[in-house]
Amino acid sequence: MSDPALKTQTTAAMRQPSGPLQDWLATLSRIDTADQARAAPRRPAEAPPAWEPRIVAPAQAAPQPEAPAPTAYEAEQDDLAALMAENMMLKNRLRLEHGRFDELQAALAEELRALRSHVQQEIDRAEELRAERDLWMARAEALAQPLFQRR
Repeated sequence: MSDPALKTQTTAAMRQPSGPLQDWLATLSRIDTADQARAAPRRPAEAPPAWEPRIVAPAQAAPQPEAPAPTAYEAEQDDLAALMAENMMLKNRLRLEHGRFDELQAALAEELRALRSHVQQEIDRAEELRAERDLWMARAEALAQPLFQRR
């Protein structure tokens, strides 16, 4: 490989974000390529012409300058941007989890209120049954009292 090609690959490798951001970026690039493929008009393949003119570069062509290697500052800025993006994603996920937690707490509180209401109704019903039982016991004693008295 030539020296500029080596430098280009290493800088591209250094700039690759990691973690959820990389997954997100990879998904976006797949969506973009799919959209471009869909947007490209489908034409039948054209037969190549039998003869094409040869293009000759001018003799005094100036050499192209190499792309400068990224400085430590640029690499740090890229890392900082990746961290900020990941931080925003984590904050969003945390906000969603708090929302779910609040919904779960509200549902649990409602279930507890319903359960308390049901338990209170059962306690009230039990007390009514006790009062009815006491009334029937008092009536039974009143009816049985003459049987046990001496005449």
